[in-house]
Amino acid sequence: MNVSTVNSLNPIYAAQGSREYSNVQQTQSQPNKLTTDSVTISEQGKNAQSNWQNIAANYNVNNITGADARQLSKDLFEGGFIGRGEMMAIGAPMSMNENPYQTYDLLGDMRYTFDLTSSMGGHNKASSEFYLKSIDVLTRLKQTRDDAA
Repeated sequence: MNVSTVNSLNPIYAAQGSREYSNVQQTQSQPNKLTTDSVTISEQGKNAQSNWQNIAANYNVNNITGADARQLSKDLFEGGFIGRGEMMAIGAPMSMNENPYQTYDLLGDMRYTFDLTSSMGGHNKASSEFYLKSIDVLTRLKQTRDDAA
């Protein structure tokens, strides 16, 4: 079985799962006969993985400026890794008086804000999903950056 397309609904998983896969099994009807399944990653998938790794290398989600957080959200959106809701959640200013060049822990602050707002009933279903997906993407981005170090 050859797979030659990237899952367009969730390219982040395609980008992170871009590995050769081979599965060898014995068939039930013929125990001595082996079958092999393999998956091949398309060029689009390889490009998505490369783009993901470049984004991870360029941004530290635990030490980022507001200006860089907005650029990060744009890069993730344009790369097809997040939707508009997540782009808005990641790129939102930290406060009304934000200094766009002061660094902060974007991932930690998003987790804290989500927990605090949820405990006060401040999220509807859609905003909760946007925040959780954003936190998941930032966590994966951090893991990719940490793995490359």
